[in-house]
Amino acid sequence: MLIDTKKGSIPLMELAKIEKQFTYNKIERDKLQYSIDVMGYRNRRPVTHITEDSDKILKEAGVTNYYQMGDIVSLKDAFGRVIKAMAVGIILLILTLMVVYRSLRLSLIMIFVLPLSMIGAGWSLIIADKPSCMPSMVGILLLFGIIIKNAVLLIDFYQGYEKGGVAPFESALNSIKLRFRPVMMTAFGTIAGMIPIALEQAIGLERLSPIADVAIGGLLVGTFLTLIYVPMLAYISDKKTK
Repeated sequence: MLIDTKKGSIPLMELAKIEKQFTYNKIERDKLQYSIDVMGYRNRRPVTHITEDSDKILKEAGVTNYYQMGDIVSLKDAFGRVIKAMAVGIILLILTLMVVYRSLRLSLIMIFVLPLSMIGAGWSLIIADKPSCMPSMVGILLLFGIIIKNAVLLIDFYQGYEKGGVAPFESALNSIKLRFRPVMMTAFGTIAGMIPIALEQAIGLERLSPIADVAIGGLLVGTFLTLIYVPMLAYISDKKTK
């Protein structure tokens, strides 16, 4: 590089010492702060696992003054919204059931089976080696809807038999005998429809396979536990039981 002076052009190296150093070829900012955009393609690995690995590497390198943006922030925000929506929905469901059946006891018994169905949902994700993600949360909502419907059917028939003068124990048994076939048909019909999605054979729905995994595992376990625990708890907690 030449520097123009009154006496002519002078090379820059005659006026200064020039050294080569590495520097940023591009500076990115987010909200007026320096940022680094990391681009990549992930095939099957969830973004939560990738984020955990990146956090571990940054901590090992001594980098602590950072925060993340992008997919992981949107995912955490969506998870929080879904959990809040589920909590509000369960509260409204309890209030609705209390109005319909005029009993807090029966309402809580029907809600009690929801966490029991999560046993099968959790194991199905572990066996299928699938992460906890938004599709799996949608699967939980689907699972809760079917499980609570089955519980409502059992309690409705249990209460109907009691009003007819039948003893609590016989009411519990009769509700199982009468609703066993419809409950099992609903559960296994849903499971059959979810199998192609779970096996990722449905073209275009491969990323939604956690919905099917949660529904299949949750229904397999939750349906049988509903048939056992709902009538049993209704019978045990009944004031007429001696």
